[in-house]
Amino acid sequence: MQSDVAQESVPIADRLSRAQGRKARRHSATAKVTRDEHEQLEKAAKLEGKALSEWCRETLLAAVRGEVVTSTFTEVVAIRQLLNFALEPIACGESVTREKFQTQLQTIRTTKHKAAAEVMQQYAATESAR
Repeated sequence: MQSDVAQESVPIADRLSRAQGRKARRHSATAKVTRDEHEQLEKAAKLEGKALSEWCRETLLAAVRGEVVTSTFTEVVAIRQLLNFALEPIACGESVTREKFQTQLQTIRTTKHKAAAEVMQQYAATESAR
């Protein structure tokens, strides 16, 4: 019953506009959840401004496609970027100034999420090729 109420809170125009230009969806994938879990799912969907069913669909498919990037994975990629930056001059017998190092750290902070997503896509492509 609660899912019907959640669906009604999304304007009909929004629901119809999502349906235009995509293949018909005729199959369902369901899961039983507790009331608390359902509330958590609804909250997550609402934070992204999506209907619960659409949010669940996108989240499940992202997981299957290997598109889910965790904060831990993002930080591992950032550390990899930092190591690559720091080790290159050492391997070439060069030094790095404090300013250049600080600039590189700032660049890593601002690009690590995009870099992690790209690495995850590479992994997903490799896995699907197997």
